[in-house]
Amino acid sequence: MRTSLTLSMAIAVLATITGCNPGVAPNTAAVAVRTDAQPSEQDKTWLRGIHQANLTEVESGRLAMDKGTTKRIKAVGEMLVKDHAELDVKVTETASQLGVELPSSPSADQEALVARLEDASGEDFDQDFLSGMIKAHKEVLAATKTEVSGGSSPAVKSLAETAEASLKKHLAALKKAQRS
Repeated sequence: MRTSLTLSMAIAVLATITGCNPGVAPNTAAVAVRTDAQPSEQDKTWLRGIHQANLTEVESGRLAMDKGTTKRIKAVGEMLVKDHAELDVKVTETASQLGVELPSSPSADQEALVARLEDASGEDFDQDFLSGMIKAHKEVLAATKTEVSGGSSPAVKSLAETAEASLKKHLAALKKAQRS
């Protein structure tokens, strides 16, 4: 008898606390609200652009690892492959979570760069690789800074902030390799 009375009281208290009592409005203050804004066109454009850049720079980096004539070129290529592959995993995950469809290949200009690198050899390859990657990194860094300052999705802006640091590091390494 005592157990059923305790159980009845527990059910009544629980019903009152959780808002199940028909005379009490449910308490929705504790319900988690999604705070991530839906991506703007700028956010979507940046995700698509950085994805295409990642595809290009991974492929260009692989070519540098294989065809570069110096240890420095090969090391920069390896860094690009590693960092851009890791970044692209985050980009594709974020795009998927936000419902943003990404292109399956680089842009025509990016494909042309990779084709030039595939055809080049020796010191010509090294110079084409460095100049192409410096130009590409400057372009994507500018787009990334724009996303950081003006994007609307916190998830995309956070990813852009992460990417910005990596892109700056890459640009410095590429310029250093070009000077030597």
